[in-house]
Amino acid sequence: MSQTYYTILTKLGAELLANATALGIPLKLTSMAVGDGNGSIPKPIATQTALVNEVRRASLNSLSVDKNNPNQIIAEQVIPENEGGWFIHEIGLYDDKGNLIAVGNCPSTYKPKLAEGSGRTQVIRMIIVVDDIDSVALKIDPSVVLATREYVDSLITTKVPEIRKVNNKQLNTDITLNADDINALPATKNENIYNVNAKINFENRPEFNQSTMIVLSDFDVLFNGSGYQKLPNGIIIQWGASATNSAGIIDVRFPISFPNKFLSAILTEANANAWIAGSAYSYGYSRKLSTNSTLRVISRCISNNGLSGSPGDFSFIAIGY
Repeated sequence: MSQTYYTILTKLGAELLANATALGIPLKLTSMAVGDGNGSIPKPIATQTALVNEVRRASLNSLSVDKNNPNQIIAEQVIPENEGGWFIHEIGLYDDKGNLIAVGNCPSTYKPKLAEGSGRTQVIRMIIVVDDIDSVALKIDPSVVLATREYVDSLITTKVPEIRKVNNKQLNTDITLNADDINALPATKNENIYNVNAKINFENRPEFNQSTMIVLSDFDVLFNGSGYQKLPNGIIIQWGASATNSAGIIDVRFPISFPNKFLSAILTEANANAWIAGSAYSYGYSRKLSTNSTLRVISRCISNNGLSGSPGDFSFIAIGY
């Protein structure tokens, strides 16, 4: 043979292919090996049953019929970046029983690995000619995940027709999808497509990034002179204004009752323009006499005559849960 680099069927491979054709049981090609030929490029020999010096064997990544020649089978293997450190001088194709079916050589190629400071993905392709394409089972292990860019591009072309669109965006090129394209939340729409008018109660709150989702009703609020703000963690902040009686006492009712416990309150003068010289007013509350629904407020006037109960206007902020 005048060629320097070529692939041949081994004697055993030819016999197995002939047997597969006669019996109608396809031959299963499953793996490919590469070797360094002990430092030289060996000539393929039909009687070979193994490579001269095998350095790597792995499952095929692709096995297909040449679309330009129906009698040619293309076997392909991808060697990842993290494997290498040796020259590739010889290639072998094996069946599911470990028999060497075809053997070939190739120009000297060094396969580096990342640990050496340089790495690349190496694609090894072997082409064999058969008389009956049906004598070879064109199946590969689906767990083999490496694929060439050409293989992926061809699948995209055949599996995703160019006429397909997502939200009127054609799929014949790279596109960017946003939340509106798939009706995901949050989404901004020009029209009200959700039509959620009633209060939504989740039986099981959705979670996002290991945090429970909260909804608008968790922030229930009443904006008035007397009002409240509910927080998602259960805390309730209430506010209001009132006035003590002539004895300087009043039980102010909260806008809503605290479901569990009243915690604390802050009071301040609400009619400071009525202050007169020679006296001062003070407002406080009784924790003992306050409840989850009412706040006992006490006002006192401090003057030259001493301390006495006195009516007065005040504002308050109360916290509980």
